[in-house]
Amino acid sequence: MEVTVVCYQCGSALPVEVSGESLQINCGRCGEAFLLKFSKPVRGDEKVDRCPVCEGDDFYLRKDFDPKMGVTVIVIAIFISGGFYYYGLDLIAYGVLAGAALIDLAVYRRLKDLTVCYRCHAEFRGDYEPLAGPFDLHTADELEPEYERTVGKR
Repeated sequence: MEVTVVCYQCGSALPVEVSGESLQINCGRCGEAFLLKFSKPVRGDEKVDRCPVCEGDDFYLRKDFDPKMGVTVIVIAIFISGGFYYYGLDLIAYGVLAGAALIDLAVYRRLKDLTVCYRCHAEFRGDYEPLAGPFDLHTADELEPEYERTVGKR
């Protein structure tokens, strides 16, 4: 299993391959130290039951896709479509938008799910059985500030 730790000081993504019971890592940008404690199911790539960063047990599933990339594709399609619409080629303009949306949807459907920790936003990738549910805004609103107070960010 691969865990991507998000540094709470600078926001850098720190990919870590799970090995052993615990691991000390340092952020390459700001030097912040993290002690990761991996549970047995996480080490065995069976399931995500406890976060090695914040030791929380609240997770959600999302597609392993950078949302910024999806928005970028759609925005580029909007500008291209706007050019065709400006010259009175309405059908082509709508076709460009529909094509971009279909390509985005096809890519989205082919991607695997990843598990994300509500508190520290650590991401878990592997062949484990995904047990978490979809994102819940209410849960995130409760748990994110709790973690930020714990690490002294709030």
